[in-house]
Amino acid sequence: MTLRRALLLAFALVAPPLSAVGAQETRCDRGDVEVGALSFAGNEAFSDAVLASGIVTTASSRARRLFRFVGARRCLDQSELPLDVLRLRLWYRNHGFIDATVDTVVADMGRSRVEVRFLINEGEPVRVDTLRVNGLDDVPERARIIDDLPTRLGGWFNRYANAATRDTLTRRLRDNGYPDAEAFLGYDLRGGERRATVEFTVVPGPRRRIGRIDLVQEGLDGGEPEVRASAVRRLAGLREGDLYRERQLERAKRTLYQSEAFTQVFVEPGIELGDSLIAINVAVREGYLRSARLGGGWGSLDCFRTTGDLTQYNLLQSATRLELRGRVSKIGIGDPLGGAAALCPQAQDDIYSENLNYYVGATLSQPAVLRTSFVPTLSLYSERRSEYNAYLRTTPGGGSLALSRSSGGRSNAIGYTLEYGRTEAQPALYCAVFNACEAEDRARLQRDQRLAVLSASTSFERTDDPFAPCRGVVTRAEVRTAARFVGAEADLRFTRITLDGSAYVPLGSDVVFAARLRLGAVFGATLGLGDIAQFVPPQERLFAGGPTSVRGFRQNELGPAVYIPTGFDTVNTDGTQANSVGPGDVVYLRSDPTLVSERAVPTGGNTMLVGNAELRVASPFLANLLTWTLFADVGELWNRGAGVRSLGFKGLKFTPGLGIRIRTPIGYMRADLAYNQYDRPGGAAYFDAPVSAGGALYCVSPTNTIPTTLENGILVQESASCPGSYAPGARRGFFGRWTPSIAIGQAF
Repeated sequence: MTLRRALLLAFALVAPPLSAVGAQETRCDRGDVEVGALSFAGNEAFSDAVLASGIVTTASSRARRLFRFVGARRCLDQSELPLDVLRLRLWYRNHGFIDATVDTVVADMGRSRVEVRFLINEGEPVRVDTLRVNGLDDVPERARIIDDLPTRLGGWFNRYANAATRDTLTRRLRDNGYPDAEAFLGYDLRGGERRATVEFTVVPGPRRRIGRIDLVQEGLDGGEPEVRASAVRRLAGLREGDLYRERQLERAKRTLYQSEAFTQVFVEPGIELGDSLIAINVAVREGYLRSARLGGGWGSLDCFRTTGDLTQYNLLQSATRLELRGRVSKIGIGDPLGGAAALCPQAQDDIYSENLNYYVGATLSQPAVLRTSFVPTLSLYSERRSEYNAYLRTTPGGGSLALSRSSGGRSNAIGYTLEYGRTEAQPALYCAVFNACEAEDRARLQRDQRLAVLSASTSFERTDDPFAPCRGVVTRAEVRTAARFVGAEADLRFTRITLDGSAYVPLGSDVVFAARLRLGAVFGATLGLGDIAQFVPPQERLFAGGPTSVRGFRQNELGPAVYIPTGFDTVNTDGTQANSVGPGDVVYLRSDPTLVSERAVPTGGNTMLVGNAELRVASPFLANLLTWTLFADVGELWNRGAGVRSLGFKGLKFTPGLGIRIRTPIGYMRADLAYNQYDRPGGAAYFDAPVSAGGALYCVSPTNTIPTTLENGILVQESASCPGSYAPGARRGFFGRWTPSIAIGQAF
C-alpha cells in the first residue's frame, strides 16, 4: 500500500462524508485573512454547490462581498485547507473517480482578502459492468426485492450507493417475513479497466410469523398503569399469525406515540418460537394523561382574545383523546365584554365586532383506525365567527368527522361537516352578488339552514424549519363540495377548489428568497368556468388582502366591493334637484362620493390569484434577533358571471413593501409597510335605510336611474340592477398610499 493510499484510508476512518461536513462559518480573529471568493474548476460530475457544502473553507456572505460592512465575515483556516483537499478527493474516490486529483490556488484580492480556488481533475470513473444478488432463490418476493436498487448496472462504482443497496435489501427482506435477514457486500475493482463487479450475498434466514405479543406496561413515575392492556394492543395493531413485517413494528410504535399517552415506546422482535414463529416485545411507559392550557393575545382586528384547552388522553382507560376547547375574541369591543374600543381602532370599523366571537367544542380522536395510519377525529361544537366587514356566521350546533394521515412530510385528510346555523351579511352584499335585493329574498338566504360539506385535502412540506424556513417547499390543495349527495340544502350547493404552493431558496447564509402562489375558484353544480353557483355562503367565498395575502390592501379589501354611503340626494328625472317628493312623482336616488363618506363591504369572489415574493435578509446588527424583508405581492379577486368584475390578468394589483421580523419566544413578530398605488375600485352604492324610514335597501349609485316613488310616506324603489358607478374617494398623497400591518409569524 502506498503512502498516499494509507493516508486516504486513515482519513476515511475519521472524516464524515462530504455532504455531512457542511459549509461552516470560519471564525475570524484579528489579523486573519478573509475568504472573499470560493470557486471550483474542472468539476463536471458534481456542482459547485455540492462540493462547497462539504468543506470547511467558506466564503463570506453575499451581502458581505457586495457591501463590505454588512453580512457574515469568514476567514481562511490554514489547518483546514489541506483537509478540505482530502475531503474532496475522498468524495470523488467513493463515487468511483479513483484517479481524481485536487489542488488549490489562493489568490490575493487585496484589503486582506483572498480567493480560494480548488482545481479538480476528475479522470474517468469506474463503472459497474457486473451486478449480482445471490441468496434469494427461495424468497417468493425476489423480483420486488431486487427492483430499483441504488447500485445500478452501468453506473458509477459508488460506495455510498453500495451501502444503501445493502441496507435496502436487508430492510425489504425484514418487511416480508425475514426478521433475521442480513446482506453482505463484495466487489472486484479493476482500476486499470475502469470496471467493477459488485456482488451482494443475502442470508434471509427462516420466514416467520408473529406467534405471541409480550406486553409490558409502566405507569407514570413507576406507578400502576392507567391505560388498559387491551387498548395498548389495539393501538399497536399487531396480530398473532400475521407475517412478520418490520414496517408494521414501526407503524405500531408511531401509533402508540401519536396517542400522546406514552413517553416511551419500544416495539421489537423477541424470542424465536420454533422454526416459523417469533414473539414481539411491546413496552410502554405512560406520561401525564391530563393537561390544561390557557392563552391570550391581542390583534388589531380581534382586539383581546383568549383560548383555553383541557385534554384527557385516556378517556375510559382506552387511550382515546378528549379535548375540550374554548375561544373568545373581540374582548374589549364586543358585548358583553366591551369598554376598551380605543385599544382596537381597526376593529371599530367592523360592523361585526359589536358582539363577542366564541367557540366551544369537544373533540374525540384515536391515533389509528382499522389498522391503518388514518387518525379519526369527531368534533361537536358551537361558535360565532366573523370576517372583517364581510360576514357573521352563527352556528348553534355543528359536528365534523375527519380522517387524517401524516407521513414523511405529507398529510392527507378527508372530512365531513354538518352545521345548522345562519350567515349574516350586509344587505348590499346579497343584492350585488346574489341578486337578493328584496327583504324577503335576503331573509330566505339568512335563515337557519343545514350546511353539509365534504372535503378532501393534501399537503406536502419539506423544509428545514417549520416556522422560518430557509430552504424547501410547501404545497397544499383542498376541495370542498356541498352537493345534494352529501346532504346540503338546495340553496347551499357549491364546489370550492384552492391550491397553495411555497418555495424557499437560500441565497447565501444570510439571505433567503421565498415565493408563494395561491389559486382558488368556486363553481356551481359542475366544474365549468361558466357554471356559477346561485348562492355560496359568504364564509365559503374567496377573500384576499391583508397581512398574509396582498399586503398593500387591508383585510379582505382586494377585489369586488359595494359601498354604503352615509347619505344621498333626490333628483328629478331631468337631473335637477328634487326639494320634495309628492304622490305620483318619479325621482332617482343618487349619492355624491365627493360629499359623503362611505363604508366598504367586501363581497368576496369566486376566482382568486395571489402571488408573493420576499427577500429575507439577516440584519447587519442583532442578526440573531432581527430580519429585514423586501417583498412584492400581486393578486386579484374576480366574480365570474356576477357582472362585478371581468376575469383578466391585466388587472392584477402589484404592491411592494418592506418589513421587519423580530424573533420572540412565541415566534416571529412581524411588521410590514406596503405601498398601494391603486384607488379603491368602483362598485354599486346602497343606502341602508333605518327601520323608522321603512328599512329598505336603496340603490344610490351616481348614475342610478331606477324609478323611485312615494307610497304611504315611504320611498319605494323598483327592482333593477344597481350600476357599479360609485367611485370612492382616492387615497391622498404619497404617504396616504402606505398600508401598515402587524402580525405574528411569517406571511407564508
